[in-house]
Amino acid sequence: MECVTTVSYTLLINGGMTTSFPAKKGLRQGDPMSPYLFVLVMEYLNRALKKLQIVPNFNYHPKCSKQHITHICFVDDLLLCCRADRISMQLLMKYFEHLSSVSGLKANMVVSSLYISGVTTEFRQKLLVELHFSLGSLPFKYLGVLLSATKLTINQCMPLVEKIVARIFLLPKKVVKLAQQSAGTSSGMAQRRIAAILKLLWAISQKKDTLWVQWIQHQYIKGKDLKEIKTPRQASSVVRKIFEARQWLAPNMDRIQTYALDAKFSIKKAYMDSLPQYPKVYWKSLILSKGRIPKHQFIMWMALQPRLATIDIIQLWGIQVQSECVLCSTDAEETLTHLFFECSYSKTKWQKLLQWIGIQRQVRSWNEELAWLANITRNKHPRTVIIAFIFAATVYHVWMERNSRRFQQLKKTTTERLKEIALQLHIVG
Repeated sequence: MECVTTVSYTLLINGGMTTSFPAKKGLRQGDPMSPYLFVLVMEYLNRALKKLQIVPNFNYHPKCSKQHITHICFVDDLLLCCRADRISMQLLMKYFEHLSSVSGLKANMVVSSLYISGVTTEFRQKLLVELHFSLGSLPFKYLGVLLSATKLTINQCMPLVEKIVARIFLLPKKVVKLAQQSAGTSSGMAQRRIAAILKLLWAISQKKDTLWVQWIQHQYIKGKDLKEIKTPRQASSVVRKIFEARQWLAPNMDRIQTYALDAKFSIKKAYMDSLPQYPKVYWKSLILSKGRIPKHQFIMWMALQPRLATIDIIQLWGIQVQSECVLCSTDAEETLTHLFFECSYSKTKWQKLLQWIGIQRQVRSWNEELAWLANITRNKHPRTVIIAFIFAATVYHVWMERNSRRFQQLKKTTTERLKEIALQLHIVG
């Protein structure tokens, strides 16, 4: 504490420096050293107040005895807690006044208050005179939030709710209802919320050295196994949600330890693990390739699902139409595998496009072509981007030609379609 001294000021008036004078209260505003000095002073007070644990005449506040809490410090505000007896309060103020003597910092008694209950009026007045505090009453506002010894009522919370609502623009009821339904059913939002709650559950299971974890350990767990205790009904909704999060890990709650990396809980890892696991398709690299025309990519994605309304699918809907392929003019039934690439029309078109870019290979079935394309499009080489582009364009133009011939009786030659694909490729670049 010898390095912490009260700051002094010097003013520059008309080109001359005045003599230095000490500051009467507060920290020097804007000085980057001020927060560090304040932390040093508060750490000194923290260590001094911890010595009260070994003082036999000191009594903790009834709600703070299990956690051995004597004070709570938030920024430049300090809450001192003890039982409402003369000796305990004198010991508490003794250590606090010792801080003032060694650091030069003094509490502003004008804004300091004493909150006391369970004592006689005469005893309360004596303490106020002796300690020079003003009498405070509960509830009171701190940082805009009411602090109370009992559960807050709706009327007490309404001023804060009104301030929050005043900052939110109003939405139509239909939009609010849709947002509520989306939030309730969206797996992404729900899984992120679960991952965040699991982080709190992990902190409790690890018995982290934080005040809120210690409070839950002493108030609800009480040395029992976290896996076996029931969710406390009398607890707040936040605490209940933390305990209810155990069901997301059932039957193996130890799985929560796998989400910790270097003694730190990873919300991202918990979120990714909570997402539904679907089988991966081997053609992922093909559909995610860049440089594609959107309508080409959409039709190709429909074919990959498969969701294209070919004749065999239409007949399943109870619609009777001509089943022969209109592209190759044969008696073969129109199916997805026939259109790509058993049909001579689509097979010839795809063969010529491969030869155009310098690839000599025999065109095979739809599934075999997909396997070959998925393998070569894994890298980001410009050549593979071109191959992916002309494949998507081929699927699109084959499907468009099929629709034109079947529903509009219009026909384009293979050469015309190939020229369109080449032009589109040059435009996209």
